[in-house]
Amino acid sequence: MDSIKEFLNKIKDKIFGAKNDRTRKIAISLLFCLVILLILTVDMIPREMEFAVGQESPADIKAPESRTIIDERATRERQQLALENLSPIYQENRQALEEMRKKKNEIFAFLLEAREGEASLNEAEVFFADYDLIITEEQWEFLLGLSTAELAGLRLQLEEALSSLYQGPLYSDDQQYNREQFREIFAGLQVEEEKVDYLTDLFAPLLVANLEVDEEAVSEREQSILAGIEPVTMTVRSGELIVQQGQEITEQELQLLEEFGLSRGEISWFQITGIAFYFIIITLIIFYYFINYHEDIWQVNNQVFLLESLIIILFVIAWIISRFELEFLAYLAPVAMVSILATVLLKTAAAVAVTIYISLLLPVLFGGNFLLAASYFVAGMVGAFSVAEVSQRSDLVKAGFNVSGALVLTIMVLNFLNPAQLLLDYVIFAGIGLANGLLVAILANGLLPYLENGFDLTSAVKLLELSNPSHPLLKRLLVEAPGTYHHSVLVGNLAETAADQIGADSLLTRVAAYYHDIGKLKRPFFFSDNQFGDDNPHDEIKPNLSALIIRSHVRDGVELARKYNLPQEIIDIIEQHQGTNLISYFYQQAQQSETRSSLNESDFRYEGPKPQTKEAALIMLADVCEAAVRSKNFNKSNHSRIESVVRGLIREKLIENELDESNLTLKELNLIGESFSRILTGIYHQRVEYPEEVDEEMRRLKGGDSAGEGSDNKSGSGKNNQPGTEKGD
Repeated sequence: MDSIKEFLNKIKDKIFGAKNDRTRKIAISLLFCLVILLILTVDMIPREMEFAVGQESPADIKAPESRTIIDERATRERQQLALENLSPIYQENRQALEEMRKKKNEIFAFLLEAREGEASLNEAEVFFADYDLIITEEQWEFLLGLSTAELAGLRLQLEEALSSLYQGPLYSDDQQYNREQFREIFAGLQVEEEKVDYLTDLFAPLLVANLEVDEEAVSEREQSILAGIEPVTMTVRSGELIVQQGQEITEQELQLLEEFGLSRGEISWFQITGIAFYFIIITLIIFYYFINYHEDIWQVNNQVFLLESLIIILFVIAWIISRFELEFLAYLAPVAMVSILATVLLKTAAAVAVTIYISLLLPVLFGGNFLLAASYFVAGMVGAFSVAEVSQRSDLVKAGFNVSGALVLTIMVLNFLNPAQLLLDYVIFAGIGLANGLLVAILANGLLPYLENGFDLTSAVKLLELSNPSHPLLKRLLVEAPGTYHHSVLVGNLAETAADQIGADSLLTRVAAYYHDIGKLKRPFFFSDNQFGDDNPHDEIKPNLSALIIRSHVRDGVELARKYNLPQEIIDIIEQHQGTNLISYFYQQAQQSETRSSLNESDFRYEGPKPQTKEAALIMLADVCEAAVRSKNFNKSNHSRIESVVRGLIREKLIENELDESNLTLKELNLIGESFSRILTGIYHQRVEYPEEVDEEMRRLKGGDSAGEGSDNKSGSGKNNQPGTEKGD
């Protein structure tokens, strides 16, 4: 198991790198941007499918976004209906009769020449082709069978018929009428009935209309009419089914597929570019905000990666929800989960900023419905504020209920602005709001321990659990080293109160104080906290060995803390709480028993490092002050004497440069001194002496149990009555 943990820790170190590894931070932040951008635009990359009218759809295809589209087929039908009653516009062709006569004369001239020269059918086909006519063998034989007199008579009769025909209108767009007119001409020429169709088929296409359609005028009128016709539109909502699997694709469905870029693998680059620019703008703003206003977070890689991971988790969940393509499910996205976890693991200000970022960006996943942003913002804010003062894990569940209530109210208000169709819609929206809060509570509770371990972060919930006296380490400390346990509790009270005064993390300070001396569990009786008799094991060993044992409790504490999986912040404080202090009692003993030349002061100093944070420095000062005041064994309450001891010890640590790396200011040290003095005076106050008759009555009621009271205060003259800071505290 330990080897697995070491392996996981190595992987974690590889990912996070140094505390402020800028290269790694930039690389992972770019990866974060790519992942989010891919989630936002993946639905705009269509499947590689080609469709045609009448083809069966290979899958259910739904609209990726809401859009209002012109229905081309319905619009075309409306336009055709409007143009059906449009009467044509004609212009007179005054040369029509002359053109017709010219064609007639040319044909009869050819027929006369052909009859005399016996032209072949091929020659006739070539000739008539110039007039866009096709002559059959039967027609050609009929024409060649006519005599010269018959041809001349036919020509004359046709001339008279044409003169009469052109007295009336001949429309260029009514070929059937014109043909019938020609047939009547030939029917009246005393030609055999079967030959009438030959002549009609031959000459009718030659007819030149004297009333031709004015295409330009007609086109202008059509354009004018079409311009006044409103196109037919249809609204397609995001997630709406366009075509069902196995269904034949209609013209209208094909148009929709093409409009959404779902046909022939088309990609809406314009839309993707717009989303990309929007994402970049919002993301640059949030990065700028953290770099300039939350440098404490930006400088710590694992905290930046935590926020990015939470956002990615949320967007993946939201993307899965969007797959169902039901509009009301968009309200199920658990935005408050990110707000709650960011508040618990980091701080409320960071959670607020991230909530705004998510609220502006997440609606893109749901077809650009930015009314959702209001509900996301409200849910996130309520979630963050609900856990701002979290005191136990069940507070996360309460926060989920708060989110449910706020979300139901917000969704209802938004739907009043944009009224739903049915009462059932409001019921569904209310249910979604309740479900959102439940989902938030489940995800926040479930993810919290994994995020704490994965990103080496310690939440207030974790610290509160560690402060429980039933924790295995604290139970061991109480049973195996009771003096150290009570000392740690007092140090915790001192340090926590001072932390509140200077704005440090009071909860972390108190909990770390409970565990700062757990290393004494390895050899509890070598420390004066736990020596309750006259025997002192240090009397039997050399001072340098005693110093080694006392000094090793820091290293033993770190090992024990890692074994019990304590957070890294607490391990760091255990390691730093003694700094590089000198174990002066045994150093002085060694000076008396050894020559100065053979004495190495570093053997009597703690290995460090010095306190790196205000919390670690507070525990160092509270540790030494509590032990020193307790060892003085004041006979009466004397605030000025206690304050003198406290301020003297703080001044000593300042002069010894033990506080150089903790960022404590002189003003804060003054507040710490005042706080310690006040609390220690309250703890080590003078006891009120009972009147003699009351004392006798108490002894009688207790059966003499109080007879030994106060004996501990009189037995301190033995070997163990040494200052605790020098002999094991």
